[in-house]
Amino acid sequence: NLAIEEHLVRHADCSKGDLLLLYINTPCMVLGKNQSIYKEINFEYLRNGTLLLCRRISGGGTVYQDEGNLCFSFISQFSEQKINNYRSFNQPVVNALRKIGVDAEMDERNNILCNGKKISGNAQFTNRKNIISHGTILVDANLDVLRASLRPNDFKVESKAVSSVRSSVTNINGIAVGLSSAKDLKEHLKTELRAVDVLGFSDAEWNIINQAAEEKFKSFEWIYGRSPLTTITKSDLQVVVEDGIIREIKTELSLPLLTGIRYEFGSIKKALENYPNASDVLKLLF
Repeated sequence: NLAIEEHLVRHADCSKGDLLLLYINTPCMVLGKNQSIYKEINFEYLRNGTLLLCRRISGGGTVYQDEGNLCFSFISQFSEQKINNYRSFNQPVVNALRKIGVDAEMDERNNILCNGKKISGNAQFTNRKNIISHGTILVDANLDVLRASLRPNDFKVESKAVSSVRSSVTNINGIAVGLSSAKDLKEHLKTELRAVDVLGFSDAEWNIINQAAEEKFKSFEWIYGRSPLTTITKSDLQVVVEDGIIREIKTELSLPLLTGIRYEFGSIKKALENYPNASDVLKLLF
């Protein structure tokens, strides 16, 4: 889905009208383009691998998505007036939510709220040809997993990466009239936003999209490597991570300098097992 979004914003002809993309993901964490994984996501969820890790091309904060969350994307021909003008894109969504009894409104951070709680986060990206403005809507998502996966870790993380703003969230399934699932909301938005045509991709386009999904959006370099320089500190241990690689490990225990180790959680034990005090390092990393 992230590869589809990028393909559309870079290549679609939007001169005759905007495009609307609606989709539902399996459980995952989606980071903004300029965020640090180590700062945003609870390490327990990195360690046990229960959630797919993703990174989108737009900025903004980290979001949890599952089958109870609906993603919406507007792809539009670029103009300067559309940059950060979330209200022009999202007002039709707000209106559609109000029609089913959800008291939706936008706040100053471009979120959509209901009864003071966040139900939708939004972000944008443009290549000056087109612009994509996309967001999420919590319908019946697992909020326990959402909160746990974004829970701050018990160690200090320093980075110039963009930080997520923590917000109180809620689902709309107990509020919306005649709607109980993300699939229901998808059909409602298709009707209310007057999505009339279905845009199909050629086999050649699908090949490009699938290749981007595999080679870019699933890659170590994109998911981990784009995390800006991050320093993780706990007790007397300090780990410096850049481009997904451990650049330096410092400790009062005189642990040797370790460099060039790929910061992949599944293989980190093997990578460090021959170094003295590796168990102390692992206490930090895990």
